[in-house]
Amino acid sequence: MGQLRTYGGWRPRRGFGLGRLSEAQTLAVFVAVLVPLVVWVITATAGLPLVIVLVVLVITLPLAGLAVIPHRRLGVSLGAAMVLRVRTGWARRRGHADWESGVFTRHPRRGELPGALAPTMPLSTRDGVGREYGLLWDRRTGRLTACIRVAPVGTVLADQERTDSWIGAWAQWKASLGYEPTVEWMSVTVESAPSQATELADYVADRLDTSAPAAAREMMTEVADAHRGSTADISVRVNLTFQPAHAHPAPTDDAGRVAEVSRALSGLEADLPLCGVALLGRATPAQMTHWLRAAYDPASRADLSKLVEQDELLAWADAGPVVAETADEFYHHDSGWSVSWALVALPKQNVTSNVLAPLLTPGRYHRRVTWTSQVYPADVAGDIVAREASGSAFRRELRRRRGLDESARERADEARARQAAEEEAAGAGVEVDGVYVTTTVEDPRQLPDAIADLESRARNAKLRLRRCTGWQSAGFAASLGVGVYPPELSRRGKWQR
Repeated sequence: MGQLRTYGGWRPRRGFGLGRLSEAQTLAVFVAVLVPLVVWVITATAGLPLVIVLVVLVITLPLAGLAVIPHRRLGVSLGAAMVLRVRTGWARRRGHADWESGVFTRHPRRGELPGALAPTMPLSTRDGVGREYGLLWDRRTGRLTACIRVAPVGTVLADQERTDSWIGAWAQWKASLGYEPTVEWMSVTVESAPSQATELADYVADRLDTSAPAAAREMMTEVADAHRGSTADISVRVNLTFQPAHAHPAPTDDAGRVAEVSRALSGLEADLPLCGVALLGRATPAQMTHWLRAAYDPASRADLSKLVEQDELLAWADAGPVVAETADEFYHHDSGWSVSWALVALPKQNVTSNVLAPLLTPGRYHRRVTWTSQVYPADVAGDIVAREASGSAFRRELRRRRGLDESARERADEARARQAAEEEAAGAGVEVDGVYVTTTVEDPRQLPDAIADLESRARNAKLRLRRCTGWQSAGFAASLGVGVYPPELSRRGKWQR
């Protein structure tokens, strides 16, 4: 019997940050120290009053404290927490936290979605063999997102060697994204929801052969009735977000941009079966509309499934909620109440290939898990890991000069930085990973149980998650896998300009 294969080596990007401080926090500390020294030198040289130095200290020291002191509940610095509170309060005062749409609104409905999904609209196109598929177009940035429906083969009946080959192929597939200049990021969305009480029975009843023996029909009906509400709806999709403007040469019109995405998508899609999944096809605009509508209105999930089977398609204007309200700790949308989490840290120890099974296995509550990966271009990946390795060596040398002992955590971090540099030199890709998880219930009284269930599953999956306090609507949108990427959202707007 072979040795059990484990995986690991993840580490947060630290750069040249000192101790547990990030690069930005380290820079804030240096500024808080150097600025008063410079002002004191200038003041002493020019004969100015020393009260100027005191004023500078009163300003710089609190600012440095806000940048360094952590906020335990939110997981960011006190300064970042204050900025989050100010921006959230400002958005609520301007009415950006609530959404109302429908036939009784005073303004005409424009088919837009709430929050971060507002600029999104679908485009219909065809692949090389004439099959229709959809692209989600972000009208603000010009990005296009394609969704590929897949069905994982599963590792229950697969041997360890086959599982290892699938995982290796998946790593190589993601590394290949670094050689495609138009790919911005990718995500994998796994969504599971308990089926309705009569869904299985209706499914079987619609497919019974009237010419079959009566005993066979009765047995199928009894089995379906005995398993009412004990099945689950599971869907898995791979989402790729493209920026056609990064192509060489850059396309100049919409047709050229869609053609560039279709060309890149064909090559990437062809390699996915090597990763242990079966391709079900690219998602159409109608399927994307049904996914979004079911996410915003979970009570209509069974009816929407029947519409899909009957080829009755919804318009994009029906994809979003009629009413949505954003609170600090939850997001209320039509018939659903949702709570979202974001990844804080990946496992520090090595794990097996089924470590995420507790989080992905269907349960009593609707759950959606989206794993995002922003793969760095191949020409800059080497510089990034080299910078991380140099930062670890710098911190080690600084500790040596100060006469401080090296902790086991610091040794492990430096070893992982060197390991990343060696693996990148051997052809591995470099990426930034994120996880966004959302659980949804139809009764707000079930929220505490759903929250406890998800947090317990996350602990069993060795993931550290933090609730998206203050930005629940953005966390909900990020978990949909439709091209919303929170790190990119934080750079938008006036702060980016």
